[in-house]
Amino acid sequence: MKVVLRTILKVLVAGLFSHTIIAPASAEDFTMLLAHHYPEAQAAGIRLFVDEVEKNSNGRIRVQVYGAETFISGLELLDAVAGGVVDVATMPSNYQTGSIPELKYFTYPFMFDDAHHFRRAVEGGIKEIISPEYASRGILLLNYYHKGALHLMHKSRFLTSEQNFDSVRIRSLGPAISMFLASVSANPLSVPLGEVDAALQRNVIDAVTTNCAAHISRGWVEHLKFVTFGDISQSGEGLGINPEFFNSLPADLQEILTDAAKLMEDFQWSSMIEEDEVLCERRWQDAGAEVHHLTQAERAFLVEHARPILEQAIQDNPGIAPFADIANRTR
Repeated sequence: MKVVLRTILKVLVAGLFSHTIIAPASAEDFTMLLAHHYPEAQAAGIRLFVDEVEKNSNGRIRVQVYGAETFISGLELLDAVAGGVVDVATMPSNYQTGSIPELKYFTYPFMFDDAHHFRRAVEGGIKEIISPEYASRGILLLNYYHKGALHLMHKSRFLTSEQNFDSVRIRSLGPAISMFLASVSANPLSVPLGEVDAALQRNVIDAVTTNCAAHISRGWVEHLKFVTFGDISQSGEGLGINPEFFNSLPADLQEILTDAAKLMEDFQWSSMIEEDEVLCERRWQDAGAEVHHLTQAERAFLVEHARPILEQAIQDNPGIAPFADIANRTR
């Protein structure tokens, strides 16, 4: 099946380029298939990566992009790259904890103070731990970056106390966040990305936990006007490439890919932090949303509920301890 899908894509790409490329392709030319799960409004980093690769390779690498889950869903991206259906794809960590358990070891609520702390931790050891895990599953991790801090968005109220959380049905992201939400008496639910709009419209869920960019760009702000800004958990993901494809490239093209990935990584960190800390406040205001920043006391209440979850997790699984140590060391 993977071979068939790959063949179909290659035929489609060949047809596209046959109408746009005048000069014949040389033996050194490569077509790279790239899939991602971002809506167009969140794909600036991908566009930067593609532009850098095509420009600096002088057209020797031509990139065909399949975005916004148009061909491959977020759940399938890891297997699609490892199996060679596509060459490169985003690696959304929250979808891949089943394949790579280590990805959930640093998603515990309030493990990091903010995005700046998270970046110090990623660059201070976390990426070194997770890269071999991706490699063992047939993925060369080109970069790893911030995808926004998780906040809470509700239809009609702020979520700051156990009374506010009581029985609230919240679309959660991952087991650690779900355990935390349950600890404050909420009802965490797993809802596939493509079904969130319908779940909101049909009152299946009352709230979501997500980052600012997703809340606005996916249109959820139309239903969820009350934002509890909490820096609850930091979310990361990266760009992964099929090693066989990467190794088939000449050394100079490999360098171009890695340089473009590093540029994308830096862009993603800086733009996402600016988005969360500056731009989102304006966009929420424009969208008619109300924003409440947790007070010190409210944050302390939530941190107290989160702490036992991490402590018990480390006791049950010592493999989590290195991630907690990195978080503490870089705080």
